[in-house]
Amino acid sequence: MEQKAYLAVVGMLNSFPQGTGNPDLTMGTYEAVLANMSSQAVIEAAQRFIMGDVSEQSKTFAPSIAEFVAEARRRQEFIDLKAKPRLPAPRYFPGPLAPFQVRQQKRLAENAHLPILFENISYDQFRKMSAAKEIPVGATWCSLGIVYGPDPKAAAA
Repeated sequence: MEQKAYLAVVGMLNSFPQGTGNPDLTMGTYEAVLANMSSQAVIEAAQRFIMGDVSEQSKTFAPSIAEFVAEARRRQEFIDLKAKPRLPAPRYFPGPLAPFQVRQQKRLAENAHLPILFENISYDQFRKMSAAKEIPVGATWCSLGIVYGPDPKAAAA
């Protein structure tokens, strides 16, 4: 067991009331059962016991070796999951048109049957012209800056 992990276990044991057991024998047992655990898992388990974050732990007594090993194994599982490779970030594969150009083409196709009254008109200009009655009733403004006249089929009906 690395020194940092050893000190984390000693610190955890010292944060709880001490019994009459042999501390050298206790630490020897901890070292033996935690030999195949990563130091990070041991340190995280010790910190969680000190802070009282382990479910069903005694807040007044140090954990048994079996309880500590079980928590260290859970920590090791989380560490292993974090280390797994992730899916790559989604990538954009450009087509012949950019997304905004596709939307533009869609708007143009939707309004292809309407007469074009003005081009390159901002929405504010459209509102002012509508208020001044410079644009016929039923005309629509498109986000492309085009003002389309009213539908001739709807006016004839």
